[in-house]
Amino acid sequence: MSFRPFRRDDLATYAAWFDDEEVARRVSFPDADWFNYVMDPSSIAHAVVAVRTPSEAPLAVLQYDEEAEGGINLLIAVDPARRGQGFGKRILAAFVEHIDHSYTHIDGYIEDNNFASIACVERCGFIRQTEAPDDGFLFYRKLLGAKIS
Repeated sequence: MSFRPFRRDDLATYAAWFDDEEVARRVSFPDADWFNYVMDPSSIAHAVVAVRTPSEAPLAVLQYDEEAEGGINLLIAVDPARRGQGFGKRILAAFVEHIDHSYTHIDGYIEDNNFASIACVERCGFIRQTEAPDDGFLFYRKLLGAKIS
């Protein structure tokens, strides 16, 4: 598993995933504002795709926003055709390893009824935090190895 920056030619593939009801319900559609936000070099946001080989279509799109205290806030959308096959866990574990020494932690906010995502982050060592927002989301954090000063 490897990661490469999201590219303009990934947009059509990613947008097609939103024909799937579960993706459309859980993730914001990648419109022009989203694309400009994640592609702007001065933005805190980044978008990468998970692939097995450089020429393969994306397995997942990962958007992460850098946080002031050295961590990131992560959102993952897995190709709906791959759902239920363990790709989410493998992609998340590989991404954690990929950025382990670049950031202090990864935060994730998961809807309290998104049982597959909750199970995935817990299997990858994320810990549910007690200070969760009161909006139907649960707050999870994974500590990383970076020593940011």
